[in-house]
Amino acid sequence: MPQNLFAACKEDGVLIAKRVRLDATVQQDVEDLFERQEADFREDVTEEIEFDGSWKPDAEEFLTIDVPQDAEVFEQTIRGNATAVPDLDTDHFPDENIKALFTGRVANRSAVVLVQRFTSQQVLSKKFSLLQRGNAFRELTDNAFTFDSKLTCIIEGGKVKFKSLFNLCSIIDMTDLYREATAQEVRTFGAHQRLHVADMENFLSNTSQTCRRLIQAVSGAGTLDAHTAEQIRRAAAPTGLALTVERHRIVMPTNKAEVKKLLQFLNESRYLGPLSQRPLVTNSQRPA
Repeated sequence: MPQNLFAACKEDGVLIAKRVRLDATVQQDVEDLFERQEADFREDVTEEIEFDGSWKPDAEEFLTIDVPQDAEVFEQTIRGNATAVPDLDTDHFPDENIKALFTGRVANRSAVVLVQRFTSQQVLSKKFSLLQRGNAFRELTDNAFTFDSKLTCIIEGGKVKFKSLFNLCSIIDMTDLYREATAQEVRTFGAHQRLHVADMENFLSNTSQTCRRLIQAVSGAGTLDAHTAEQIRRAAAPTGLALTVERHRIVMPTNKAEVKKLLQFLNESRYLGPLSQRPLVTNSQRPA
């Protein structure tokens, strides 16, 4: 049975599925494309790891999350009746707010959904595009789009399996799983009994998006509750990070770069190389 192609469109903040009707001449080509991309996506993967926001996967790993409510539409569509899914409006294709293209199959009651992200850059009709006709090119005037070169995720067994958080976030709302601290949470963090922030507004302005994610991670881990300021100062010194402690509190730097260094250390992403003895920074905190 041919596999249907669907688009996941964002309407009023909710993902809904629409059917992308295919000409019979390209149906098999599209199926073959997704089949190849699935094989590439799964190639050499030997381990699946529950995502907690702390690291990026190695080449042989998938990160997984339970299917969030925002993404339930994918499996529901593949399991359902394709003819009941509304068609994509081809006349207003660029305005459909497509976030993903997907297809899939059901075998032995198990659904497998193959998902590509979709961006506005893939809509060709918005640009000045040329289409070959014989030995010459003419302007493309009809709505057209390109496929992505790889899958963003596979949904199966109640799990979303992915490799790039950035690509997945362009499709699925990950707010509850991976977010940065709000302004109020930054202030709450700065007011912790282990920290001394002389100018809270300056501290707030010095917290970039990366710093806010680090604050969220450090707060969630309870690092400041578990260690005294002096313990933190002594542990940081070998990594080349000189901290000042006054009245049992770490003095928060006023320099933006130094704030980031402190937060990286508290998140255990700044450390001393065991062989080189050089201060190093990593974006991976996967337990060994």
